[in-house]
Amino acid sequence: MTMHGRRRNWRSLENTAKIFPATSGKKDERVFRISCQLKENVDPVKLQKALDLCVEDFCLFLCVLRVGMFWNYLEETHLRPVVREESQPPCSQIYFRDQKNLLFEVTYYKKRINFETYHALTDGTGAMQFVKSLVFYYLKEQYPEKIQGSPQQVQFDATKAELSEDSFEKYYSDQGKGIKIPKYKAHQLKYRKTEYNTIHLTEGIMSVKELLSTAKSYGATLSVYLTAVYLCAIAKDMSEKQKKKTVALMIPVNLRNYFPSESVRNFFGWIDIGYDFSKQSNELEDVIAFTAKFFKEELTPERIAARMNGFMRMEKNPFMRILPLPVKLWGMQIGAMVSSANGTAVFSNVGKILMPEECREYIDWFDFYTTTPKMEICACSFEDNLSISFTSCYAESTVEKNFFRMLTEKGTEVRIISWNAERGNLICSIASVAEPGLKPRRNGVLFVRGFWRESPIRKVKCFLM
Repeated sequence: MTMHGRRRNWRSLENTAKIFPATSGKKDERVFRISCQLKENVDPVKLQKALDLCVEDFCLFLCVLRVGMFWNYLEETHLRPVVREESQPPCSQIYFRDQKNLLFEVTYYKKRINFETYHALTDGTGAMQFVKSLVFYYLKEQYPEKIQGSPQQVQFDATKAELSEDSFEKYYSDQGKGIKIPKYKAHQLKYRKTEYNTIHLTEGIMSVKELLSTAKSYGATLSVYLTAVYLCAIAKDMSEKQKKKTVALMIPVNLRNYFPSESVRNFFGWIDIGYDFSKQSNELEDVIAFTAKFFKEELTPERIAARMNGFMRMEKNPFMRILPLPVKLWGMQIGAMVSSANGTAVFSNVGKILMPEECREYIDWFDFYTTTPKMEICACSFEDNLSISFTSCYAESTVEKNFFRMLTEKGTEVRIISWNAERGNLICSIASVAEPGLKPRRNGVLFVRGFWRESPIRKVKCFLM
């Protein structure tokens, strides 16, 4: 295709990505971050070398978002990313409608490497492929005598064509037309909003082994257990009147688990789980049992395909296809508002992160979080460290406190770091028992159990991790 007299490669946005340019704005920039916490300070020169190597493997990411007559599309660019020290709040705006700029950036601060991206470029799985490669290249630059392997150890075994595949198009069919998808009249969180639409970030780091032990005591998987705790944490702050509405969680699903794909483009769907606390038991074990049953019924290839194909049919509707882009964007904005009313919050889990054995001794943990107009939990694990990050548009931390308190009451030790959006700084908060002799273990953050209170150490920045 010829653009402005120059020949450029371009590609259309895949199904789920089309919504992001329509709905991104001040309340939600549609940006997410994956970070790697190392055990030594980052060398920016070597990080830049690693990034230069990494983008050669992921040249698909070297593009800008353009506005077409019928759809937005991605066009290749000669722009190249430049590493910089972190200076802005997490998940700040990346996509600017009237500018040709890359849709991702790499920053660092002390021991942390950050990758942030506009969601229209890739999903959590695709981004994680990039981050793992970036970290591998960096460690290879930093410790050449120790890191001898190939970056292919952490990448999809795929050709460039397979990496750039639109898997929605590949797997679209008429399957699942008659399958009913549950919809809810969902409870909406009514907390005080942060100033200037900044995100409120609270992150907890905990032991995978401890959590798994607790989950197994209920006969549940880790995902089922955390989902049930999340539902209960929200319900704990609801009045009896509010409980007449369902607590509904949207849970993104990696479609690569159901359809063979090595694409690093967006390829995800979601399920919605709803629990009625006015008609069903409020006991955690009963919520766990319900969640396990729901997951078993809904996370099947047939029902996942039904959801995916339903959204694809909307996109492929002949009337929809001929509408000009401004009308499509308006329609998607209305659809997003309606969809938002069907959910209370979001739980996104990218799962277990694997790195080559020779790299593990240099890495502390990974974490993952995103912007949101409501509240979202993002989770990932590396070795025995599970990171759970809350982001919200709310100034209060009530749900977060309930969530982590429930985990600590079941015996899981948690390190918690909270971003105070209104003050513009990061403070440590802790869940603590009134036990004599408790002392900070690391950077002023305690490993503790029991009820919630604020740390006396008030200005410990998250950047000091």
